[in-house]
Amino acid sequence: MGLSETIVAAIIGALATMGTAIFQLIRNRAPEGSKPKKNRMRSLVATIALMIGCVVGGYAWSSLKAVSAKEDLKSTMKAEFAEQFAALAARQSEAARDQDSDGGAIAARHGETGSSEALAHLPPCHIDAHPDEVGPVTCSDRVAQTISLCASVPSAALTTNVRIQARVPKSESPWQERDASSPTLGSLRLGEATAEYPVSADQRSVCLDVSNRSVEDTLAVRLIVDYAFDPKPPVELTAATPSSS
Repeated sequence: MGLSETIVAAIIGALATMGTAIFQLIRNRAPEGSKPKKNRMRSLVATIALMIGCVVGGYAWSSLKAVSAKEDLKSTMKAEFAEQFAALAARQSEAARDQDSDGGAIAARHGETGSSEALAHLPPCHIDAHPDEVGPVTCSDRVAQTISLCASVPSAALTTNVRIQARVPKSESPWQERDASSPTLGSLRLGEATAEYPVSADQRSVCLDVSNRSVEDTLAVRLIVDYAFDPKPPVELTAATPSSS
């Protein structure tokens, strides 16, 4: 069973006091008449001083351990708070990345337009070159990694335009946009057409296959989907059938 620091300090003080008392008893075994009064007074003063010293030492040791335990508790709590804060920040950052990756559709009313986008980083095409190969190393359809880049748009909206932009990440170069209906954008290869899939009752995904054919550079690819809502249909007016007179 564990003992608290205060109890341990009290036990140490008591043991020291008992040891001092036993030492004095053994030392003073001689009869009172055979010892001068001055020596007896010195022994009494020394005993009292040792007892006070034991009490003070035990209290000081207990106080020191209490301060040390308090500092350890503060350090532990500080480390736990820092870990919880880091975990919360990581979750918020992950949620923000997921939102950016999925693409947030901008709300629009009937007759208005909006846009949604998705962003992805494509690593270079990895090719296992052999020593006996001669000539430049190129990426083929067999080894290229293709992904579907998707942006979410409202289900009730119509897709009006799909744009693809690319650039090398962390560079000063501006975004380059592909020409209309072009199957390539630099080393980026694009699918022939977009595909749309339902996501929920209110949204659908507009996806396009992309692949990086560069063997050196990572590409940041951005898919931008423009959409529009149909205007409200006109109210059909029907002529009332004239009543016969």
